[in-house]
Order: sequence, then C-alpha cells, then structure tokens
Amino acid sequence: QQQQQQQQQQGSPVRSPGKDERASLLAKLEISPDYFPNVPVDYQKSKEFIMAAAKRNPGVLPFLDASYRRDAEVVMAAVRREGLSLRWADEELRSSNRIAAAAVRSDWKALEFASADLKADSNFVMAALRLDGDAMQFAASALRSDPTFALNALKLDSAALRWCTGVLLENKQFALDAVAISPLSLEHLPPQFKSDRDVVLTAVRINGFALQYASSHLREDPEVVLEAIERTPDSLGFASAGLRACRQIVMRAVSSSPSALELASTGLKDDKEVVLSAVRHCGFALKFASSRLKGDADVMQLAVKTNASVLKYVDLTVREDKDLMRALISTNPAAMAYAGRSLRCDRQFTLQIVRVNGEALKAADDAFRNDPEVVFAAVSQFGGALEFASDTLKNDREVVMRAVSRQGAALVHASLSLRNDRTILLEAIAQDGSALAYGSEELRRDRDFVMSAVGVNGLALQYVTPELKVDKQVVLRAVRSKATALEHADSRLKRDRETVLAAVLLDGQALAYALESVRNDDIFMISAIAKQPCVLQFAGERLRNNAEVVLGAIKSDKNALQWATQNLRNDRDFILRVLRTNSEAFEHVSEALREDRSVALGAVRTNGMLLEYLSPKLREDQDIVLAAVTSKARALELASPELRRNRDFLLAASKRNVEALRYAHESLLSNKGFVIAALELNGNALLFASSALRKDREVVMLAIRSVVDAAAAQEEDGHASFCGIFQDTLVASLAAHSNSTRLSGSATSSNGNNGSYSFINRLFGGRTSALAAASEELRLDANFVLQAVEIDPLALYFADISLREDMNFVKRCVQKNGLSFIGAAPKVTGQRSFVLSIVKIDGRALAGAAEPLRGDKEIALAAVQARGDALIYCTEQMRNNMEVVLAAVRIWGPALRFASDALRGHREVVMAAVSTWGLALQHAADPMRADREVVLAAVTNDGLALLHAAPRLTDDKELVLAAVNLWGAALEYASKRLRSDRHVVLAAVRRWGISLQFADDSLRGDKEIVLAALRTDGLSLSYATKDLKADREVVLTAVRTCGSSLAHAAQSLRDDKEIALAAVRARGQALRYVGRHLLSDREVVLAAAQTWGSALTCASEELKRDEDFVRKILQTRSTAVSSAAASQPLSQAEGS
Repeated sequence: QQQQQQQQQQGSPVRSPGKDERASLLAKLEISPDYFPNVPVDYQKSKEFIMAAAKRNPGVLPFLDASYRRDAEVVMAAVRREGLSLRWADEELRSSNRIAAAAVRSDWKALEFASADLKADSNFVMAALRLDGDAMQFAASALRSDPTFALNALKLDSAALRWCTGVLLENKQFALDAVAISPLSLEHLPPQFKSDRDVVLTAVRINGFALQYASSHLREDPEVVLEAIERTPDSLGFASAGLRACRQIVMRAVSSSPSALELASTGLKDDKEVVLSAVRHCGFALKFASSRLKGDADVMQLAVKTNASVLKYVDLTVREDKDLMRALISTNPAAMAYAGRSLRCDRQFTLQIVRVNGEALKAADDAFRNDPEVVFAAVSQFGGALEFASDTLKNDREVVMRAVSRQGAALVHASLSLRNDRTILLEAIAQDGSALAYGSEELRRDRDFVMSAVGVNGLALQYVTPELKVDKQVVLRAVRSKATALEHADSRLKRDRETVLAAVLLDGQALAYALESVRNDDIFMISAIAKQPCVLQFAGERLRNNAEVVLGAIKSDKNALQWATQNLRNDRDFILRVLRTNSEAFEHVSEALREDRSVALGAVRTNGMLLEYLSPKLREDQDIVLAAVTSKARALELASPELRRNRDFLLAASKRNVEALRYAHESLLSNKGFVIAALELNGNALLFASSALRKDREVVMLAIRSVVDAAAAQEEDGHASFCGIFQDTLVASLAAHSNSTRLSGSATSSNGNNGSYSFINRLFGGRTSALAAASEELRLDANFVLQAVEIDPLALYFADISLREDMNFVKRCVQKNGLSFIGAAPKVTGQRSFVLSIVKIDGRALAGAAEPLRGDKEIALAAVQARGDALIYCTEQMRNNMEVVLAAVRIWGPALRFASDALRGHREVVMAAVSTWGLALQHAADPMRADREVVLAAVTNDGLALLHAAPRLTDDKELVLAAVNLWGAALEYASKRLRSDRHVVLAAVRRWGISLQFADDSLRGDKEIVLAALRTDGLSLSYATKDLKADREVVLTAVRTCGSSLAHAAQSLRDDKEIALAAVRARGQALRYVGRHLLSDREVVLAAAQTWGSALTCASEELKRDEDFVRKILQTRSTAVSSAAASQPLSQAEGS
C-alpha cells in the first residue's frame, strides 16, 4: 500500500493486484519450483500461467497436473529452456521427434529420457552425437553394436567409442577402422588393442598424438615412435625415456618441429648436431638447449638468425663476448639489444656493428647516438637509422644527406631546417617521391624546384600545390619520369592526349588514370594499344570487339584476350587465329570454346601445359593428351587417371617424349612387360622404372643396348661419319677439357669422376649410359658391368667407384672397348705405367687418360701404333709431333685431319697419309694439294682424291688418267679440257660407264666411247646423244648389259622385237618400255615372265584374257622358280 501511495504521489500508473500477484508467484517459482503446490488453484489451472512458469523454470513440470504434462506446448516450452525436463513429460510426448529433438538440442543428455524408438533411430541419435559423443551411452544397444553407425559416430566425436558394446570393441577390424577415422579414439579401445602393433601404427600414422594411448611396450618401439613423430613431431613427449634419448628419433622430430627439443633427453639437449637441427628451423628452440650449447657460437648464430630475442635465454657472460656478439648482430641487428652492457658502451664495438648493420643503432648506448662518426656509419648502411640519432645529429647536414641518399623516407627524421634544404630534399625525392611531403609549403609551390623534383621522381607530383598540378610542363615531366604520376595530375590534364600518351608509353596501366573522353578516342587508343597491349582493357567495346586490334595486342601480351569482348572470345575462327599468334592466350579462351576439340588440339600442340584449362572429358581424349605430352611431358600429370594407367597410350606417349614416363602410374612402372616395351622404344625409359626393375639384369641390359642403338641410328640419320660431325665435337670437347683442366689444376671432381661430366657428355654426342639409372647392386656387379661395356663403353663411367678404381677390371673393360677407359677413376687414369700398357691394347683408351699423360710422347706413340685414330685424343702438342703423327697416318690415313696445321703441310706426313688412304688429301694443307707427287700418290690409292687436288693439277693428263683408271667417276673433277680428251674419257667409261655423264657433249656422240661405257653399265645410254640412242648396235649393246636401259632408246628401236627380246631376257621389268604392239606379242611377254613375275600386268588385255596363255605364263614362272631353287642352298631355296 505504501508503494502504491508513493507511485500515486509520483504520478506513476498503479499496477493491478492481479498482475503483481502473478509476477510474485512467477518470481518464487523461478527460485524454487517446488513452491508450485502452494500456488492458488486458479493459477494452477491457467495454461497461460503454467506456460510462463515452465519458461521461467522447467523444474515445475513434475508438479503440474498430468494433463499439462501431456500438453505439447507446455512441454516444448520447458525442454527448450532445459532439455533434461523431458524426463517429466508424458510417455507419448517423449516419443515425439519434434519435442525430443528440441530437448536434445538444449541438452544432449536429454536423449536418456527419449522413447526407446527414438533411441533406436539412427538419424535422431546422430543429431545428439553431433553435440557430444557421450550421447552414445543413451543410444539403443542395436546402434551401439552397429559397426557402420559407430564409425559414423566416431567421425563426429571420438568419445562415442567408449559407449560401444563389448562385442564391437573386441573386433580388431573395427578397431583398425576406428583409429583410421579418429586416431585419438585409441584412448577408448580395450587394452589389447593399445598393445596391438597394427592398430597403434594405423593411429599414429594419422595423428602422432595417439601414441600417448599406446601401451608402454609400443611406446618403446622405434618404428611406432618414428611413425608418430613423422606425422606429429611433438608426440616425442609420449615416447619412452629410452627413445627420447635416441639420436635418430630426436633428430627426425626436431627437424620437423624444433619445439620437440624440449621433450628430448638431457644428453641430447647437449648434442650440438641435434640442437643445430632444431634452431635451424626455429631459434626459440635454443631455450631448451643445454647451458653449454647456449654459449656455442654456431648454435647461437643459427638461432639468432630467425629471432634475436632468443638471446634472453643465454647467460650474460656469453653476451659479453665481443667476437660472438659481433657475429650474431651481423646475422640479426636486433641482437644488439641483448648484448652485454659493457659491449653496448664500447664505442669501437658499436662502430664496427653499425657499419655492417645500421639498424643496430637503435639498441646502441645513448652516448653513441650523438657520436657523428657512429651515426654517419649507421645511416651510410641504413638510411632509416637517422631515426635513432640525437636531435643534434638530425640537424647535421652531412649526416642527413647521407641518410636520405640511402633511404628517401629518412627525411622525416631530419630537423625542420634541413627538411627545407633544396639539395637534401631533392636527394630524398630521388629515392622516394613522398619525401616532398616533408618539405615546406614554399618549396612545394616553387615551380623551378618542383620541375627538378618531378624530374628525379614523378611521384613527387602528389605533394605539389594544386596550381602546379595544372601546369602541363610540370605534369609531362612527372609522367615521363613515372607514368603512374598521372594519377596526381589535374583532371584537365588527364584528358590531354599528349600528356596521357607520354604516360602510357612508359606504362600502359597509367591509362587507368585518364578520363573517359580519352579512352573513347579510337584513334588515340589504337595508337596506345600498339605500343602497350595492356591499354586494351581501358578501351571501349567497339575496339575490344575489333579482331585485328585485339590480335595485335595478343601478339605482344597473352593477357590481352581477357579484355576482348565476349563475342570475340566465343568466335571459333578468331580463337584459332589467336592460338596461332600466341598459344599462351588459351587460358583466357571462353569455357565454351575450351570444349571445342580442334581448338584444344591446336592449343596443346603448341604448349602441352595448356591441358590444365581443358575439361575432364577432353583430358581423357588420347589424341589431345598425346599432343600435349609431345610438347611437354609434364602435361601427363593433368591427364585423367585412366590415361595414366593406359599401357598402350603410355607407350605411344613415351615414344614421342620419354619424359612422360616420369608421370605414369606406379603400377605400370613396376610392370616388367610394360617397361621392356618402353625400353625397346627408348632406352632412357629405365630412368623411370621401379627400383625393383632397375635391379633386373635383363631389363637394364636391354636399356643399355637400346640407348646405344638409338645413338647409332641418330648418327646414321644425321649422316655423321667417323670423319664427320662427331669428330668435330670430339676434338672440340678434348680441347675444352684440356683447357679447363689446366685452369683448375686438376681433372678430378669431388665425386671421383675424371673431369666434369660435361666433358664425357660432349665426347659421346650428348648421350648418357642407361647404366646410370641401374641399381647400385648392378653397378657393383663386375660381370654385369663388363657385359655393359661391351655394348656401351660409357657404361664404366657409371659403375661403382670400387670397379672404376680396380686396374685389373679396367683392363678387362679396355679389352672389350678402348673408349671405356674414359670411365675409369682418376687414380687409374693418372697412373703412367698402367696407361701405357692400356693404350697398347686399344689406342682409343688414350681418351680417358689424364691430360698430362695424353701429352706424354711415349704413351701417345704407343696409342697411335695400336690404333691410328687415337691421334684424335692426343694433346695439341702431340698432334704437332712428327713421329707420333707419322705413326698414326701410316696405320690410318684419316688421322691426318687431327694433325697440327704445320704437319698437315709436311710432305712426308701427307705422303704417308695419302698412301694409306687417298682421300686423306682433303685434310692436307693447300701447298700439299698442289704438290704433283703427293696428289699422284693419292689418286693412285683412291681416284676420288682428285676432288681435293689443286685446280691446276686437275688439268694434268697423267694424274687424271691415274685417277679415272682407278675410279671412273673421278672424271667429274677433271678439268674441262681433259673431259674433252678422248683418251681420258675412254679410260673413265671403261672403268665406270656412268661417268659418260661427265664427258664433254662432243664425246657423248662418239660411238666407240659410248659402246665402251655401255659394256660396263647399260644405263649410261641415258647420257648418249639422240643419234646414238637411235643406233641399233648401240641400243642392242645397252639392253644386253641392262634391260632397263631400253627406257632411254629411241621409240623406233623400242618397237624392234629383237631389241625388245634382248632387253626383257636381261631384265623382265624392261617389258614396261617396249613398244605398245609388242605387249601383245606372246614371245616377248613370255620371255619377260621368265625373270619377272608381274610381267602379265603389262601385257595387252587380249593376252590377259587368254586362258591358255595365262596358264603358260604360270608354268613358265613355276619352272623358273624351281630352277632358281635348285641352284641355291636349301635355306635360300625355302625362302624363294
């Protein structure tokens, strides 16, 4: 009543007694629900009051009338506030999915009071498990025994596992599946599985922390612990004490997680290598190192490199060490702050430090911040160090000038007077345009000064006064210095064509700051795009839809396609033109056209990695992927998994690009049949075979043979002969090797190989040996390596060093192939007596000898006496030695090519060479090629040597006769006069009839000469004059020698039956050239059939239809074959 009176006096509305009573009752129920029986009956029967009470305190529910505990609204209000109030609801409502779900959402423990049906409902229980895995305890037994449901529950919360039924928990497969899903669920498995190696290994391989739940026995198992720390290095803390003292295990842990050092044994915390491994990755690991190592220079330097603050864990006496701290500060200047007080007060020490790292001035003693020499040294190294200088030195002109010359922004730390010093300000602006902001208003308004400022750095334009941003000359100078300065120009100049073009020429992106009117000017834009393709992005739609403009831009910049209109990007013909212009633009092709097979094919042929932008469907297309892999082997990674497993496809891909095998599926690379098939295509496929197959003798030997065969075929295709391209490379390689050896002072590399591999690589035409990819076991097998060397001399180079150092084994290799000595170890190739004995076996072994020994006369002489071609491998000095070169050319004339220039002009040497091989004349010096006696000796050995004689000697009749008598074709190289000489030409054609082609026209009409030519080769009739081709005697002589020469006879004689018969009897195929009417002549056709099985194909249609004649032809062929078979050995007859 007093409250009501007070409210009336204050003018407040008076609440009705009913409302006050209701509020009072609800407040009491909120405190104590068991007060409900004392509530007036009217309220106990009021649903509205009961609803309000249930929302305030669901605990009233057990005191309500049963009808209200069956009321869904009342119960729902209660369970939403407190899920456990479901226990007091009517049984029917506890079966309600909606109400029970609301209860569980409020409190997962409410599942306990749900109906049995809901506890058996997997979806309903799973909803509770999402809140807490322990809800599993209230699930129906059937669900707790269901492995599928249990594993799904485990994915939500590993705690669910503890409530599974015993039968399920005793199942090992279930245990394995459980830890595979949730490794930490190992905690809830029975003890036997915590001791089960398979289960624990499965768990720790996914989460190393699962190790904490393993049995003590398994926490002592090195393999289990290694697997755990491989995944989670900090799981080291759960390993046994013995393993935490295992160096190998701790090293593995700290290399991945440096903090694992804290978990290592005390002994290993004092192991320098272990601690270094930890601090290398994180300096804070120093905190856990032993006191001894906290003072170790190497350890500290590595730790400080990542964070200087780790020094706070180091003893003060260590931080007083001058040399150590100098090294640490040079690694990280912040370390200066942790130096001992005496060092920070040491002027000489501080000076040395700031010279190396000026930033260290920050941690220097205050006295040194006012020391001109110290501060000058600091700002010289780091301009920003001016911030840490005293106010006095911030006003020192020399100090400030040095600071801003290193870092323009350092001007902000200078005194006000120096910030307005024109010279200093310009120097700062040159480094950083924003430095102008620190200058006075007066300087920023001064046109002359501003012109100088924007000239050194255009970005200074941002800080000039507005009236100067309108000044065209100022802005032009700025954008020519820095294109993006256009952003800070006045808008009137952003539409000025000259200003904008000046900026765009420097950087196309500057057009972004131009006004729209400029970007809509087609003429201006076309000019700008031609110079800067990226300008296209700012062009209007009309230009971006112009095919020629866009193509021009794409030619210089692949990204230009992304700025073309959608219309152009969807135009198939245009995109094909784009790909021909710049294939890399494919990444900007529309999705629709990327699905176009022909577009995709054109793209990947140019750049295989563009396969990345194709749809999964096209990445399954064999033709497309094959084209991509041919261009770029790595493109196979982007192909579908099915293609990477496709045997036939991979073989086709490896044939085009063997590197594709690097990205093939492992199952194929382990398949012997597949690898053998790949090796037959390319021996280098061994590089990608599985380790097991690289141990297989058959596989590796096939690879070695395949590589050598391919190199031989390539040499043959390239027409490289022993005196050809290969030798040029060889001599160049040897010369380069000799020079590099002399420069380095040694030909031995750190890996024990004789010289650099690049030398060997050049020597063998850029190829390697497949033995390089073989297993260590095979490279150590003496018998296998010996077989390999027989096929490939380069194989020894890749054998184990123990074999390459074994003199007896090396000697056996040289007996197989002298060039294999290149692969011997340096200690062998440098052994003089051994090299001398080796080159006597095979002179080519000289190629592998140490460079000084290749210049040893006795060794060089022994080599060339064994094989003349060993001269190739001699040093320049030996190739200039008369005795050595003479010995070489006497055995092998082509060796003259590798003699010095002086000896190739020495008469005795050249005579010896051409006497062995006439064509050696080509390598002789010009004076020798003009020496009559030398040339005569050469052409006497090989008439073709006339080709290399001096021009005047090709007019020497005796010389030419000697040449053509040996090789008729030499007539080609005789002088014009001698090719008109009847005696010379007659000698030539008697040797080789076809040389008639080189005779003078006047002699090709000489019947005696032509007849002489025809007697050696009937086909020389083609070079006779027209009159002689119509001479019956001449043609008859020709066709008797070669029936096919009938093709060159006059038509009248091709119609002559006697001549035709003579021709087809000599060669049945001559039937093709007989007169038309003779194709109906039975005798002529039958004669042709004697030697040509297809004679009937040329016969007339009348004869082809004559059964008797055809039968006679067949009989004739049968008789001819039988006669041929009878005159041959049995094996050849069977073939016939």
